[in-house]
Amino acid sequence: MKNIFILLILTILVYGCEKVIDVDLNDAAPVIVIEGNLSNIPNKAEVKISMTSSYFDTIPSEMVSNAVVTLKSDFGDSYVLNETGKGIYNSKEVWFREGSTYRLEVDVNGEKYEAVSKLNPAVNIDSMRFYYEDSPFLDNGYYINMYLFDPPGVKNFYRLKYAKNGVFQNTIDDLILFNDRYVDGNTIEVTLFNQPLELNDTITLQLISLDEDAYEYLRTFQELVNSNPGSAAPANPISNISNGALGYFSAWSSNTKSAVIKIEE
Repeated sequence: MKNIFILLILTILVYGCEKVIDVDLNDAAPVIVIEGNLSNIPNKAEVKISMTSSYFDTIPSEMVSNAVVTLKSDFGDSYVLNETGKGIYNSKEVWFREGSTYRLEVDVNGEKYEAVSKLNPAVNIDSMRFYYEDSPFLDNGYYINMYLFDPPGVKNFYRLKYAKNGVFQNTIDDLILFNDRYVDGNTIEVTLFNQPLELNDTITLQLISLDEDAYEYLRTFQELVNSNPGSAAPANPISNISNGALGYFSAWSSNTKSAVIKIEE
């Protein structure tokens, strides 16, 4: 199967954060890319629709206007998203209900695409701990341990984001994913080794609860970006959207916690 995902402007579950992935894959006809996010913090629904561009093109991916974008919940709610910019569809009217499953329906010139995603309850960050590291293996500075209690009997999939002095860190190295496959119902400790921190830095952690499909999309996206350039061309990230579309639709909730790095007295 030929790889056709040449240039993707990817919003990795964060509005306004764009990541350009330029991968030397096979040239092919453009394919539709749908990126849908439904989040309760902030309350917002946003869908971006574009076309992939050829590896040999020098122009950005084409955004797709005049699509009909609808969100439906299993409670019978239905919302039509308005196009607020070329290829960008939004609504702030969606009623978010944890535990509800949402269906995204997209109609582009008569071609229909669908995806579903469950809005799982947010899981709280129990605590944060800072410690100073002075070793030959890491840059000197402060690092973070984050602790949460994983709800038992439920498959949980997480993404952890963090902001340093109000600025979220959004490189591929900051894409932190984990699940509770072997630690269901236990306390989970996550250490952030991304970069050393300094005294008086303000750190905000955002623990995002995903459904399994969104988690798999991000996991396979991460594998694609981190693959060895000299190896065989990687496959596209696993999409949960029908009719051959690339991209993802994700309903997610989150919990945040902030702290300032201080010397313990």
